[in-house]
Amino acid sequence: MKGGVKVRKIFITSFLILLSVALISGSAYAISGVCSNCHTMHNSQNGLGEVQTYSGGIITTGVITPQPNLLKADCIACHAGSTGQKNGDAPIVVHTTAPTGQGAGKTLAGGDFYWVATGLGATDSSGHNVSGLAAADGSITPANTPPGWDAGATTGFTFGAVGSVWASNQLSCAGIYGCHGRHDSTGITGAHHGNTGGSATQAGTVGTPPSTIGSSFRFLAGISGKEETNWNWSETSSTHNEYFGANDTTLRGSAGNVYGNKDTISFSCAECHGKFHSYIDDTAQGTPWLRHPTDIALKNAGEYLSYTVYSTEAPVARPTVLSGSNGTVTPGTDIVMCLSCHRAHGSPEPDLLRWTYSGMVAGGGGSDTGCFTCHTSKN
Repeated sequence: MKGGVKVRKIFITSFLILLSVALISGSAYAISGVCSNCHTMHNSQNGLGEVQTYSGGIITTGVITPQPNLLKADCIACHAGSTGQKNGDAPIVVHTTAPTGQGAGKTLAGGDFYWVATGLGATDSSGHNVSGLAAADGSITPANTPPGWDAGATTGFTFGAVGSVWASNQLSCAGIYGCHGRHDSTGITGAHHGNTGGSATQAGTVGTPPSTIGSSFRFLAGISGKEETNWNWSETSSTHNEYFGANDTTLRGSAGNVYGNKDTISFSCAECHGKFHSYIDDTAQGTPWLRHPTDIALKNAGEYLSYTVYSTEAPVARPTVLSGSNGTVTPGTDIVMCLSCHRAHGSPEPDLLRWTYSGMVAGGGGSDTGCFTCHTSKN
């Protein structure tokens, strides 16, 4: 019996490694393997379960109350790691060792929570301030209400609207106040078992949004797109995620937001940041472009004609969900989106930007990166 207890303790201590074995390589297929790697029936042996907590760049393991859905641990248990692109076969979204930057070979497509989670010189704008991750060392006071919050932005959304009471609720990975899964108590329940992303298939087609969380792009409810097998770790101009966008002018010139396309990647952002998607090209307010446009085609004229090779630093979305990566850009067709400028999880730059904004000097004749990827004549 003593030997059995020792084995169980070793098993619990080694949970991260064992859990990873259950995942199939890349993001292409649903989880398979031994159920007990991830789930427990009673959660009563040798404690109450295991959870990973992140503080100051250090992951610690502690015993807590049972997890939902009979899980043995929370999201961080799989999706955190020291270096590289994955923990076992799970993509790492929060590193415990400081990435040397963002982009290929440094972070995945969404960037990394490292900069907002550690608080080491970071601010609340360094990443999405997720409960249990961000400000864990106490150096950052999280702002619960998302910037640009618009409670009406998701009216009519198939999966249900995000709750509007943010005062006592911090952003979470999934659930009512989360980005992934349905915006209710079910969150991403069952999604890992029904994952059809990666190289297996596209997430949705134009006019037919994904009907399940497992078939949605990166488990973002109802969002279409094409997932790159290695989550953009080795991204190039010809190997990368393909994002879905639309040249959507539906009431974009007003304060209200009634979206004609609810399966674009920019709509996923608008669910929490709806006001950033209003009054964009409202000429009635005077000069247009009161906000930088999203879900609008890159102009087929002037300086924009020079953006023809896909940039992983300033990517575009497509009006059709492509079946594979495309290394070219077509002005007049391809779409400016939120992720053209921002990372989804976090970056070493303020406001989750993909480049150093203060380094964009008009007329400076310097690098043709960042803003100048699209605005090619302004450098």
